[in-house]
Amino acid sequence: MVNGNRRRDGFLDIPWVAIAAAAGVIVVVICAALFFMGGNGDPTGITTPVSTGTPSSPGPSVTHHVVTPSSGQPGKLTYNVALTGYEPDSIPVPDKGTFIKVIYRGGYDGTYTSGSGPQELRNSGERVIEIENPGTTVTATVKKQESSTKQALTVEIWKNGARLGSKTTSLPYGEVTVSSAL
Repeated sequence: MVNGNRRRDGFLDIPWVAIAAAAGVIVVVICAALFFMGGNGDPTGITTPVSTGTPSSPGPSVTHHVVTPSSGQPGKLTYNVALTGYEPDSIPVPDKGTFIKVIYRGGYDGTYTSGSGPQELRNSGERVIEIENPGTTVTATVKKQESSTKQALTVEIWKNGARLGSKTTSLPYGEVTVSSAL
């Protein structure tokens, strides 16, 4: 027969179990605090330029940009990223002369015609092509080599710093023909 006054052993009656449980709770609380606080010391999410080198050192100083997320609106997360120096429409057209400007990051090919006859055009990335001995009109036909629809292909004709004509397409393997009287 079992006596009703018999004491059962609980898990807190064993000293090492109580110590392990308390240590586990402390570790979980510290990890949760570090996770929710972010641990980066910059709660604003603003990018900060960080320079390497000192003003007294003879070597060049390089600036790196730290990218951290910033929440400007509820439900939206934006990133502040430094420009790379190669952005669309970043190549200037010279003030003197006649030029064709192609704005497209992918590959393209085509032809242009002016005073010196038809010339082939094949490249990738934004380019400014000088037209030697231009005639009275310039016609350029350029076609994308990819099926991309994410970036438009733009072809422009320029003379002495003024844009005379421009056409754009976003179609896959899209083709642009632009013509202008000089």
